[in-house]
Amino acid sequence: MDDLDTQKRFAESLSLPFPLAADVGGEAAQAYGVKNGSYANRATFVIDPEGTVTKVVEGKDALDPDSSLQACPIHKKS
Repeated sequence: MDDLDTQKRFAESLSLPFPLAADVGGEAAQAYGVKNGSYANRATFVIDPEGTVTKVVEGKDALDPDSSLQACPIHKKS
């Protein structure tokens, strides 16, 4: 539920090679079941081109992009 500038800084701090969504109003957090009052629980959702969630990484594990990258076929190493 962070704003765009906060998400940009966070992505840059981890050198993430994938986009993060800003969700100031909390609509996405609510839809994905991670809204917890006025904030969202930390979670990373890997979503395929058809819009299917293929992996969910939650809690402190969501801070490390490795498992999300491993679940993303675009970023898998050959």
